Amino acid sequence: MNTTSTKAAKAGLEQFLTYRMHVLNKLSERGISERYQAKLDVSLPEARIIASVGSFGPFSIMDLAKHANLDKSQASRAAEALIRRGLVRRTPSLEDGRVVMVSLTDEGRALYRKVMPIARKWNADLFGCLDEAEKAALSRALDKVIASVLANDDRRPTMDE
Repeated sequence: MNTTSTKAAKAGLEQFLTYRMHVLNKLSERGISERYQAKLDVSLPEARIIASVGSFGPFSIMDLAKHANLDKSQASRAAEALIRRGLVRRTPSLEDGRVVMVSLTDEGRALYRKVMPIARKWNADLFGCLDEAEKAALSRALDKVIASVLANDDRRPTMDE
């Protein structure tokens, strides 16, 4: 066995893609969460709900959880907090009266216009260490890995998995 394959065979947890992605995710979430809290006084789950509803329109809580990449209980708690603050509202679904839809109020739309620039800036800062070719290559690689996972699993992955 050559030196390279010996190193690979002895590679620890820190070399696994899932571990490295988890570390990056935690660091990224901490950074953006601190910014949302300091600048807008909203939690990360609340900001994700505002961003998701503002970007894609009204959702049921179940769909909102998927789009905001939250588990259903996190999405529900965050939506309730936003409802209490007058930033989102609940309305019965026109298609199914048992389903409640969550949409932005005027105040919620104003908050959305503040959330998105913070998210864009954080994203730009996060990837600022990469040149354009590296950003494009990383984007293609992530798309390919995600497509591969989804092709082998009919469930949409969540942060808890």
